[in-house]
Amino acid sequence: MPAQPLWFVRLPEIIAQISAIQAPIIDRAVMEGVFGVRRRRAVEMMGAFGGYQVGRTFVVERLKMLAELQRMRQSGEFQFEVHRKQRLAGELDRARRSRASATVSIPIEQPDLERKAPDFPAGVELQPGRLTVVFGTAEELVQRLYGLAQMALHDFQAFKSTAEKVKD
Repeated sequence: MPAQPLWFVRLPEIIAQISAIQAPIIDRAVMEGVFGVRRRRAVEMMGAFGGYQVGRTFVVERLKMLAELQRMRQSGEFQFEVHRKQRLAGELDRARRSRASATVSIPIEQPDLERKAPDFPAGVELQPGRLTVVFGTAEELVQRLYGLAQMALHDFQAFKSTAEKVKD
């Protein structure tokens, strides 16, 4: 599918602007302003909308152009383009958030791998069915959770038995 012009996703706004015009015809200057295109592209678009020349001025019938714009808006291509732009905006936002979190530096202490469950890192308490982590900053939280994960990785059986102990 060929790329759509930049104005394509602005069809509802463009239709509203052209509908508000009282004149029966639209000239090149109006096309440039409403669609946000330059002179040559405005003339090309007017030709595609059935424009014609009156003297030295190229014009297009407003109602005829409105009907074509409405048809374009009802098309699957318009819906696809709107959804594509929304998905792209979402991905860009996710990338920005990811980039922002990637700049945070969290010093990770090497866990004491000889430490066995239930001797968890400071501020971490694991009870059957309950994990309590005391922290002051987001960085401390990540440090403590990382230390806990490293302990579980080092001796999973001891970690599991502590986490799943049945209270008497």
